[in-house]
Amino acid sequence: MTLSLYALASVAGLAGMTMRSPLWRRMGCWLALAGFACQTLMLALGFHKALPGGLSLGAYLQMLAWFVLLCGLAVWLKLRQEAALLFAAPLALMLFAMSAPYLSALVQVPPSLKAPFYALHIGALFLSLGLLTLSFAAGALFLFLEGRIKSKQRMKGFWQDMPALSMLDRINAFTTLTAFPLYTLGIVAGLIWAKPVFGATVTGDPKEVISIVVWLLFAVLFHNRLANGWKGRKPAQLAVFIFLLCLFSILVVNTFMETHHAFIRS
Repeated sequence: MTLSLYALASVAGLAGMTMRSPLWRRMGCWLALAGFACQTLMLALGFHKALPGGLSLGAYLQMLAWFVLLCGLAVWLKLRQEAALLFAAPLALMLFAMSAPYLSALVQVPPSLKAPFYALHIGALFLSLGLLTLSFAAGALFLFLEGRIKSKQRMKGFWQDMPALSMLDRINAFTTLTAFPLYTLGIVAGLIWAKPVFGATVTGDPKEVISIVVWLLFAVLFHNRLANGWKGRKPAQLAVFIFLLCLFSILVVNTFMETHHAFIRS
């Protein structure tokens, strides 16, 4: 049901943008909200409890889809921008659809899974990743539209209904400035949790290294947004790069490298 609603929301949103129909765009938003409610119910019922050994890579992808939709809803309500939610719906659809083959790829974690710092670590990081996904979408669209404008290509059809560059920059700024404190909280909670579990706060694990690199780049973006008034192309480019680095961390580091965070098929 969740997958169907996300698919319908994506189709309705795309149809609304292509046909320049406010009715279809609104329908896409409400279908996305219905899919989010359906997945929230699934999470509340504890769908992961049936999995032997704990959560799987597929379950994590589904959770990430939920957080992406949550952030899309937040931007929709905060900035009154349908585009954020209409972009979030197909992203959530892809994540949810990708999860099916990996529901058996169990994440091996110590018995201290229920430790408060572990829950804080996962929750804060997933919420920051959801925000970063929207930051990536806004940044990538900003760069694409700016390129069309600079090359003096005509903005015909549904391109005329795209958010203004200033609004895309505002979405990028809102998601970035919200995501960085959450990412910092998640990293700190993870380091605190690692001490009693692995015997050291920093172990040199590949996931730790790349997470710290992401945090440093995130800090540069956050600082320049606040202190130096960064706007436009530079923060959009950096947001896209940070997201791609996070994607590499999840898909490559977690899957193919020796790390405490590895996804292992049962």
